[in-house]
Amino acid sequence: MGGIDFTPLGILTLVFNVLLILFSLSVHESAHAWMADRLGDPTGRMLGRITLNPIPHIDPIGTLVMPAVLSLIGAPVFGWAKPVPVISRHFKRVRRDEALVGAAGPLSNLAVAVGTTGILGGLLLAQGPAAFWTGFESEFSPAWWLLRLALVNVVLAGFNLIPIPPLDGSWVLSALLPPSLLPLYERLRAVGPILLLVLFFTPLLGWIIRPIYVLLYVGVIHLPLQLLSSLLGG
Repeated sequence: MGGIDFTPLGILTLVFNVLLILFSLSVHESAHAWMADRLGDPTGRMLGRITLNPIPHIDPIGTLVMPAVLSLIGAPVFGWAKPVPVISRHFKRVRRDEALVGAAGPLSNLAVAVGTTGILGGLLLAQGPAAFWTGFESEFSPAWWLLRLALVNVVLAGFNLIPIPPLDGSWVLSALLPPSLLPLYERLRAVGPILLLVLFFTPLLGWIIRPIYVLLYVGVIHLPLQLLSSLLGG
């Protein structure tokens, strides 16, 4: 099985990768449920979705099987969780509140990436630039896995900001569109999942997500650490 790593190190890497995606997806879905509850829809809270416990959020394929397979073959780890049900009639201002609930997921992942970068910055201050950057050469160093956690969350945020239904970015764009264009865009929701499948099996997804990912990676992770390293003389 070329490319598949069943060594103890490979299995340990798989476990760590699944744990990272479990945590990141739990943060994402919990944020959706929390924001919906704040805006008047208690559905997610009543279903126990405002929690970092991954069990209520698990989609067997998207949360466990997909990340495990991707990790085994050495591909970038990705996945999805069980969506939080939202009942829009509970909202006072439907379009605005749907957008806020949609944005809460990606923003929570960006918050994790920012917080993780802050921890990396603390390590950089404590260790000095030379020791800090050398630490990334070991796959199981704390710095390496912290960086991986930040990257996973940047990817999740960037992907979910794509404005194709049912992704979170579609709700944000829906709130920003002029009323004349809204009916046409809403009709896209029926074929949105098919459109996403097409993107997954073509280079189009990479073309769309790469600029978003690069912007978030540079702004949230790379630039702050490089600036701090430069200030420290690294």
